[in-house]
Amino acid sequence: MKKKFEYKTVVIKPKVSFWTVEYDPVEMDKTLNQYGMDGWELVGVESREHMGTYLFHYTFKREL
Repeated sequence: MKKKFEYKTVVIKPKVSFWTVEYDPVEMDKTLNQYGMDGWELVGVESREHMGTYLFHYTFKREL
């Protein structure tokens, strides 16, 4: 029997103020750990530039 998976992509955006762009590692870990607790496995990370700011796209999968 073939395994079946579902996929989910999550974008984590930085906190942006007038002068700074900040990524909060604690908040990022909370998000990633929550998906892990829900059975999602991280399979890819991509950073993409959007209007001078990098957004992180995390791709997860889990078996159906």
